[in-house]
Amino acid sequence: MKDIFSGNDKMKKLITELAEVSGFLWDKGWAERNAGNISVNITGLLSSREIEGFNNDSYRSLPANPGTLPDMVFLVTAAGSRMRDAAKNPWDYICILKTDSTGTRFTQWPEKGREPTSELPTHLAIHEVLHRTHSGYKAVVHAHATELLALTQITGFKSTEALNRMLWSMHPETMLFVPKGMGFIPYLLPGTSTIALATAKIFEYHPIAVWEKHGVIAAGNSIGDAFDTIDILSKSAKIYFFVKQAGVEPEGLNDEQLAEIKRMS
Repeated sequence: MKDIFSGNDKMKKLITELAEVSGFLWDKGWAERNAGNISVNITGLLSSREIEGFNNDSYRSLPANPGTLPDMVFLVTAAGSRMRDAAKNPWDYICILKTDSTGTRFTQWPEKGREPTSELPTHLAIHEVLHRTHSGYKAVVHAHATELLALTQITGFKSTEALNRMLWSMHPETMLFVPKGMGFIPYLLPGTSTIALATAKIFEYHPIAVWEKHGVIAAGNSIGDAFDTIDILSKSAKIYFFVKQAGVEPEGLNDEQLAEIKRMS
């Protein structure tokens, strides 16, 4: 696969970024074992020659939102990929999917030996929203961000409103860079169409969702941009826990201070 893209500088840059972020996820402890997955809408990034080089007749039905993503191409991490390994040899841990003209089926490269991430239904459901709303976002990153995951174990934070109010108040840049906040999704079985549809609804309004007792999934202009959104919110959660561990109730920014920052964003 790598040889086919040897002359495609944009693809090489994308793969380099994927490797870098995969390393970040592992180093932060957000991708234990084979946790974490990444997808990117690369429609238009490949030449017709590159696409023709992958043509095969092995089509499968799309796992989510059939008909809504016709003639599109996606790069996704493969099922079972360990982010620590993808950081070293990214080409060995990706699949490229191309949908047909009906948007109901896809063909995959490499054709054998790899399967797309088990969270593919959710990734495609999110990409459908991002494409339909002209968000400009191309990348989606899922990780088990420890501090944000821990918050969903606390009854008082099991709502979108409560989570955002606290996270915004812990650090000015949280409101500045994530003014739309994060959506909360009560526990649902991972890898299912149910969680995919619930998550897609969140991305109508927010650039990131947290799955109760599971992890987070974020969208961005690039893989790095999606990672940054998770990182910024995780920093606020970490500040909250640090203050609580000191035996003090976090004071946080007040409503007037938050409103002032929001006007800047």
